Amino acid sequence: MHVTTARRASADTAPESLMQTLPQAPSPSIDSELLARAQARLEVLYGEVARTWPGFIARPGQHQMMHAALQTFLCAKSPEDERRQGENLAQLEAGTGTGKTVAYCLAAIVASELLEKTVIVSTATVALQEQLFNKDLPRLAQIIPELRFDILKGRGRYVCASRLQDAMHHDAQDSLLDDAYSDAFADDRRQTTGVKRDRVESVQWFKSIARKLDSDQWDGDIDSLLQQPSQDDWRQVQASAQACNGGQCEYFRSCAFFKARRQAATATLQVANHALILATLQSDSSLIDPGNTLFVFDEAHHLPGIAAERFTYRARLGSSARLLTGLRTVAMRHARDMSASARPDPVAFAQSITQCTDKLALFEDYWTQAQLVSADKPVHRFTEGQIPVALIPECEQLATIIRSIAAVVATIAAALMEPDESRSPSERAEQTRAGVELGVYLARLDTLERLFGAWATHDKVPWAKWMEWAKNSPAASGAAASGGTADGTGLAGTSSPDAWVCASPMTAAQLLSRGLWKDVSAAVCTSATLTACGSFDFFERLSGLNRFPQRQALVVASPFDYTTQGELRIAAMTHSPKSAGFSDELCQKLPELLRAHHHGQLALFTSRRQMQACHAALPADLLAQVLVQGERSRTELLKEHGRRVGNGERSIIFGLQSFGEGIDLPGQLCEHVLIDKLPFTPPTSPVEEALAEWLSTQGRDPFSEISVPRAGMKLAQWAGRGVRTVTDRAVITVCDTRLATMRYGRDILAGLPPFPVVRPGAR
Repeated sequence: MHVTTARRASADTAPESLMQTLPQAPSPSIDSELLARAQARLEVLYGEVARTWPGFIARPGQHQMMHAALQTFLCAKSPEDERRQGENLAQLEAGTGTGKTVAYCLAAIVASELLEKTVIVSTATVALQEQLFNKDLPRLAQIIPELRFDILKGRGRYVCASRLQDAMHHDAQDSLLDDAYSDAFADDRRQTTGVKRDRVESVQWFKSIARKLDSDQWDGDIDSLLQQPSQDDWRQVQASAQACNGGQCEYFRSCAFFKARRQAATATLQVANHALILATLQSDSSLIDPGNTLFVFDEAHHLPGIAAERFTYRARLGSSARLLTGLRTVAMRHARDMSASARPDPVAFAQSITQCTDKLALFEDYWTQAQLVSADKPVHRFTEGQIPVALIPECEQLATIIRSIAAVVATIAAALMEPDESRSPSERAEQTRAGVELGVYLARLDTLERLFGAWATHDKVPWAKWMEWAKNSPAASGAAASGGTADGTGLAGTSSPDAWVCASPMTAAQLLSRGLWKDVSAAVCTSATLTACGSFDFFERLSGLNRFPQRQALVVASPFDYTTQGELRIAAMTHSPKSAGFSDELCQKLPELLRAHHHGQLALFTSRRQMQACHAALPADLLAQVLVQGERSRTELLKEHGRRVGNGERSIIFGLQSFGEGIDLPGQLCEHVLIDKLPFTPPTSPVEEALAEWLSTQGRDPFSEISVPRAGMKLAQWAGRGVRTVTDRAVITVCDTRLATMRYGRDILAGLPPFPVVRPGAR
């Protein structure tokens, strides 16, 4: 059953799909006595929150959401239950000001008590985790003394004491944990720029945090450091699964990561993030038992994107070949100390490595001879995910060979992790470092196997497959491993071109359906914007929830009276964003629109170029009142904005898409939100292009199925920046007449907060 409630003020403005009402009768799968007990307990706790929570205001929407979440949790499935129709899954959209955190937490806590299940609340970012953990849950714990809660973070947020010791006492970590580690597999589109600190500065920092760790002045969590370290320094000492030998490590008992995990295991409610949940469920980790866990995914509209990123595989061809060449030497060197009976055959292993690098060389020859990518043509996507037929068996064989190589390396690594009391402490430490090095190789081999396995497969819904030009020359360590020079050039002194091989699902729907929704005991997805254009369809398609016919869906009415707290104005523009004169007209009209408001304003732009053009065209008086995203840190910018508004001045923030979500500017801090145009994002990435292409081959319209709802969801988030409390009043100005003139504009309007709409020429 898929049910929703209307959030619009009147029936004539509400989409038909939102005019259904939540049924009073609970699911027949819920025991009536259990439901009665749960509801009674929930009302008692809600009453206590209303009575003791500072400034608490009971809201009908919050109460409605709370009971909807409770019913979903009480439909929890056992791990053995194969009947998965979706009555244990719900989508609950709750607008700003509803108080959804209290609603889902109370419902989850009550269900946890009665069903004896763990609760995991997953957020989109570590910052949101911290807010929930440090602010909301401590308040609830004052009301519910028996509530035990903790936070779950990935290993990479914690220091590894063993690696910290190595960093202090060795000139450099092994190559795989340093330059080549990033070079072959890290996404260079996300690399931050900056000057790497010299060795002396790094060692001083390592020693400083080691003293704090040893004296219990620091818990080993990067987020609790007053000053964040450089990426290079932290990467050398952060914990990782591949660099861990668990209970065999001499620091195991005091390990920051394992201490945090042991503590979290005793909590009834654990706070995590989407990336960690997906990574854990993808692995064989026992950290999370989905079949006995009640999940809440807050900010769930991010879940499909994070999942798709999680299942994207990338590797550089040339660098991967160099790493494999290095692996042949490293693995056999570490295998020397194994017993003769257990020691791998070095000749067979070398042959496997050679086979693998030879096949990688075939791919290098293919892309260079076909001139698929270059500095002038950075991306080549394979149409409909179909690589040349001749490459398919090569990919299949590559995946098989890599799997066999990994099996040998795993055997050697396991032997190195075995404690050997006959060795000296320094020898055991060196043995552990060797195991860590091989563990890193194993992780990279796993990526390569998955990557080429994906390339060899062509499903009914194909994966996106593409190649990218690698901008940077090979890392020094990688070049050295292949006989090259430290500057990344070959023996002849010329730079070796390289390319990324990439594969990604077009959406994470199937992966989420099989790997998450079919395994969880129960799950509630919530956000202020789960619907797009007045429908859950877009989110359901991307998340895979549409495969569960009995899933629940509810839109909770916002406590804000949008009809009196603001209005949405469509600026009277003569040019459409598609016409050449739009940018010039926007630059001319902007001063008039900004001068109409005297306090805080937020101007959101869909491109940096447009933002810069508008900024450059401002008259001097307005120019002095504008704060531009990127000119200072986000925290500093918002602080200065608050100072100016507090002093009675006009302050205008010019921001891009990231400023359209997650910023809270109540009252006079934001009395006007200006949006340059509808936030359409044309399919520019290979994955988006592949999805649009596949929809077209199915006779479907990618613009209406993907572009319009995505723009509608984003515009709803941006418009929501204006009204943050029940006393706010704001004007939302959209400088795009397509919102009034195009049919899809009306669809997008249907999904926005129900502001009165002032159309062009109305004033």
